[in-house]
Amino acid sequence: MTPVAIATGNAILAWLVVVVALVGALAAVALLTRVVEPALEIERYAGHILEAGTAIARNLEGADELVRTRELSTSVSQRVPELVSHPREGPR
Repeated sequence: MTPVAIATGNAILAWLVVVVALVGALAAVALLTRVVEPALEIERYAGHILEAGTAIARNLEGADELVRTRELSTSVSQRVPELVSHPREGPR
């Protein structure tokens, strides 16, 4: 073989390597895009879930007062028969 034939063969192989590398890079970018888009959508959904959870927690802040109100109303309703049968004779 002549030196020119060897150089031409190496040049063809080099161009093939470049083409294969570009195709591989394009395939990697396409696959990365297919992974990143759903991940971003999941992140948006997670943000909405966090916002809704925070709003629910904010609405439940008064739950302790509701429990106390229920306890008071239960104790009053249990005393109603006693108060009705023995009314007070006036202010003390």
